[in-house]
Amino acid sequence: MTNPVSIMSIEWKTLELKNILGNYHLGELVGFEQDRRGTVNTSFTIEMEQDGQRRKYFLRRYKRGIQEEEIQCEHSLISHLIEAQTLPVAHLHRTLDGRTYLHRFAGPDDQEGAFYAIFDFLPGEDRYTWVDPTCTPEELVSSAITLAQLHSAVNGFQPSGKRAEAKILDLLPEISRNVAACPEKAKNTEFDAYLLENLELVLGNVSSTLAVLTESQVDGLPQLVVHCDYHPGNIKFHESQVSGLFDFDWSKVDLRSFDVGLAVWYFCASWKLPEDGELRLTDLAIFLGAYQEYLRLQPGARPLSLLEGQYLPYLINAGNLYVLNWTILDFYSKDVDPGEYLIYLRHSVNFIRWFEAAGNLERLKALIQDIVKN
Repeated sequence: MTNPVSIMSIEWKTLELKNILGNYHLGELVGFEQDRRGTVNTSFTIEMEQDGQRRKYFLRRYKRGIQEEEIQCEHSLISHLIEAQTLPVAHLHRTLDGRTYLHRFAGPDDQEGAFYAIFDFLPGEDRYTWVDPTCTPEELVSSAITLAQLHSAVNGFQPSGKRAEAKILDLLPEISRNVAACPEKAKNTEFDAYLLENLELVLGNVSSTLAVLTESQVDGLPQLVVHCDYHPGNIKFHESQVSGLFDFDWSKVDLRSFDVGLAVWYFCASWKLPEDGELRLTDLAIFLGAYQEYLRLQPGARPLSLLEGQYLPYLINAGNLYVLNWTILDFYSKDVDPGEYLIYLRHSVNFIRWFEAAGNLERLKALIQDIVKN
């Protein structure tokens, strides 16, 4: 028997999409499928027909609460990268009034409205998500080169607008406060029990990381527009090569080496027990080595300096704390599956345990310094 709720949902989504598409000149909607991979925005693959030709696009409805200047920041970055013609980035389609995004209100009682954007549909395979990606060596090399190309392309670029989120060094104290406030929000779930059990471990790790990253030398580390969510789930592959890079809505001006550190954490931290949370140092060497080598060969580009390499281990750890903070905030602000979010939380806590275990930080420092100085 057909579920009437499912029918209503499909009919409502179809009507919503048609109302949105009425603000574009892309033809007639002939099909759509919701993208279930995203955890922040709501997105659809849509198929349009125009002049007898069918074409796919990617439509995003941004999360509630996003500020217009954040979208302006993202879209100015995308426009800059498209003009640079060095990265496989999806073009934005303009509305009938020439904007790269649509701000639409559902009715007279909707005071906030919602923002929408339509992108070209990138070629390639969605091979991974951010959870448990295990890339091949060839994929690691291509992904690292793509990140290096991104950093090279934005060198000196100043985006329009800005992201509301603070830079990582200013965000770490906020992360500490968010973690410390968790006992007051506890929902009596397995997620809460595990978090409360490891609360002091997490708070101690934030404190020690902040102590290192507030040293005066950190002020001199290069800053530029960073992706801030560079992981295998935001990349498409054709065979072993990157064929598409997307999801720039978390981009902001921050430490270049934080973007590298966060990417290393996403690409190289194991998810499988009993190694969950451990960095695969062989993968790290492949990724970081490819990043450095590409930038060494580019005129005017700069690979990570020795000073950036010195602080990179702590910025990898800061990347873990950045994702842990998202996990906590998302869990306590939404009605989500505690079991699913416990997997994310345990992964971050296990990384902290690995990072603080005897000898691991020293091995990580030695490996990074060896790669950076060569």
